Amino acid sequence: MSGWRELMAAGRFDEAEAPMLAECGGRPNEWPADPEALGEFYETWGDTLSPGLTAIEKYEKAHGNFAIFASWSTSGGEGTARMMDVSRVTKKIEDVSGR
Repeated sequence: MSGWRELMAAGRFDEAEAPMLAECGGRPNEWPADPEALGEFYETWGDTLSPGLTAIEKYEKAHGNFAIFASWSTSGGEGTARMMDVSRVTKKIEDVSGR
């Protein structure tokens, strides 16, 4: 387990974000190196927050990264499986925002 994952498991997301982005985020204006890990990180962080704008912000980051990951699918079945993450986070955004 890498350091940022340990911080994440301990609920120390603010401290974990910078090393996580360094490992998984890629460089500015490029595709993320690991959008699935980014999605997992931000969804988990959003789950720990009280419903509101901050939780929605984290869920939207998760959604975007899961959507990127799903778009990289090479088959219909793979795409369908990856869209499960996108759909789950979409539902969380709708629930929190009342949309």
